[in-house]
Amino acid sequence: MKIMENMKYEYHLLTWGGFYNEEYWKTHGKTSGDFWFDTEEERQAYMDELKSLEWLTESPCLAIKLSEGYNCRIRTVIHRVVEWKGERHYSSNDLGANYPFNSAQFVLENKWYPGFNDYPLGEDFDYENNEVKIIQEWITGAFKPEY
Repeated sequence: MKIMENMKYEYHLLTWGGFYNEEYWKTHGKTSGDFWFDTEEERQAYMDELKSLEWLTESPCLAIKLSEGYNCRIRTVIHRVVEWKGERHYSSNDLGANYPFNSAQFVLENKWYPGFNDYPLGEDFDYENNEVKIIQEWITGAFKPEY
């Protein structure tokens, strides 16, 4: 199958935290964000390098999230269309690379709604006192099947 020829299994590492604050970054020079590796050993070596620099910070504040698989560079995005006074407005929230579907669904249902972490009509709009109707919501990304 042609599609499978282009797919590559990768090892993903997401880093963030106080480890990257300006005063520490000046010392170690590392950047936060997404990193992909061909092997688990390469990813582990980079993590070990980062962890060996933690002593340069006042407290361990390096946050790490690991994932792996095919298409793990594809970002998970939640989307919404709302209607107010007959006009439709689209908004989206990029949750990051290889973000799990069930976690995205939880955010969509419980942590992201008009007036709270989602401002399709602007942050100054009064979402509490105006009837904003949700027309459609969906999640895009590449997900592992859950059994």
